[in-house]
Amino acid sequence: MIADYCIKGNAIYTGLDSGIGEPEESLLYSGCVLINGDRILDVCSDWDAKRYIGENTVVIDAGDRLVMPGFIDAHTHFFSGAIAASEHVCTEIADSTSEEECVRILAAYAGSHPEETRIRGRGWFVTNWGDAPLPTKDSLDEVFPNIPVYLQAADVHSYWLNSAALEECGITKEMAKDNANILLLPNGELQGMLLEIEACKPADEKYHAFTREERLEIYRNFMELSASYGVTSLSEMMPYEYDPKTYERYWELRILEELAGLTARVHIYTKLYDTDDFTTALEWKRSLDSDYVKISGVKGFIDGVAETYTGLLLEPYTDRPDTCGLHVPFRSQRELSHAVTLANQAGLPVRIHCIADGSVRMALNAFEEAYYRTQTILPNTIEHIETIHPDDMERFRSLHVIPSMQPIHLLLDADGKIARVGNERIKWEWPTKTMLDICGTLAIGTDYPVVSLNPFDNIYAAVTRKNYDGSDASHNAWERLSVAEALKGYTSDAAKAYNRGHEIGSLKAGMFADVIILDRNLFSTPEEEIPNCKVEMTMVGGRVVYLSSES
Repeated sequence: MIADYCIKGNAIYTGLDSGIGEPEESLLYSGCVLINGDRILDVCSDWDAKRYIGENTVVIDAGDRLVMPGFIDAHTHFFSGAIAASEHVCTEIADSTSEEECVRILAAYAGSHPEETRIRGRGWFVTNWGDAPLPTKDSLDEVFPNIPVYLQAADVHSYWLNSAALEECGITKEMAKDNANILLLPNGELQGMLLEIEACKPADEKYHAFTREERLEIYRNFMELSASYGVTSLSEMMPYEYDPKTYERYWELRILEELAGLTARVHIYTKLYDTDDFTTALEWKRSLDSDYVKISGVKGFIDGVAETYTGLLLEPYTDRPDTCGLHVPFRSQRELSHAVTLANQAGLPVRIHCIADGSVRMALNAFEEAYYRTQTILPNTIEHIETIHPDDMERFRSLHVIPSMQPIHLLLDADGKIARVGNERIKWEWPTKTMLDICGTLAIGTDYPVVSLNPFDNIYAAVTRKNYDGSDASHNAWERLSVAEALKGYTSDAAKAYNRGHEIGSLKAGMFADVIILDRNLFSTPEEEIPNCKVEMTMVGGRVVYLSSES
């Protein structure tokens, strides 16, 4: 069979070796990746490649630059991420250092975008504002008295609204009596802050409110960004309701695929809770699944985030000894275990949001019961694991649970975790190396748009655990990963989390031809230069979807 493409290189990372305990240079292969149609035909020596090359074969010589599988981001939020990457959202507020500066940045954005009927922003983070309290609607009302303003926090667990937005959403101070996550001011008026998923739903709906034509254009532009970063697989990890609006949202991805505008594989996780048979999830799976769009499992939350004390700890917060977590867990152990068991019985993998050691233990308890009742091994994962009790680490391996973590969040935290958990528990913050050593598998992602989709920032954080100025970002530097371990987490291990290790995540015959070429050999790049790395070419399913202007 004649190849459509032959990618030659002296530094091919196939992703087939573990990278654990091996010299990193031994993981690189010199030869050719042959591609026919949407699949890899062979990976072989230059000499053996000759039999696949015809007069129409496109030969690409990568030289000493790294050739590797496309990056598989194990945890993203496709829909909100696509919107965040568009002109419809002010992301510059992520750089604000105070509530006042945030409002000033937003006012400048509004002045240059007069066509917007809602002002959307994302990325503000109270940790970046020092010891400041949570913001209020008053500062927004002063500048935006009439147009609704929706500001999504960097961690995607809070919204900050002005009075016009609160009115548009139908949120009243009476509703706060039944929902403690709708915050009130000392005078009993609405503060403008909504915490956690349930309280944020009305604001989130308005934030995502666009016409189909607008959404498709937003998604198409986001695909260009994804391709430029070499990200060939990602996910939608927000568990929306089982209703026609959600199905339509998912179906639009299939429409984009038919229009050849979907240039990354999207893995969708539907809602874990509030259903007893998962019939709808399975029906959607049969209807929607393709090579590019898949219902890959279900997703649930146990806790929120440590910044607002909604992460569930086993012992009280160091700086709030009155609580192990406000208004958490979101479900009881019994409810959680029941839902996980039903999902696994239906053949659906489960992914659970767990920020802190208390929620991690609850999730492991649920997976233990599900395994006992079903005797089924599925790629169940626990997401984030920002803190963990050391007694629970070995349970991941024995229960076949995949740790799914985001090393770059360590930098986002800005050293705020130690105030929350203290000197002893901080030894187990983001324990990436320990989890990999115990489990043999570590899926790496970004949680985009919480942080940039750029994989090189994430790899830098994983292998250095340092801030960009070179200062330490953690209190446990021994949790650093090697480049090989980070790449494994971003390719073959992430593919396992998506239950697709048999067709993506490595370079070998029969796999989908999702291949990228970097502008250098990452294995020989000084660690401080990793954030400067770029992708020169991205191929998805044998189709070149990105070429840098310098290629």
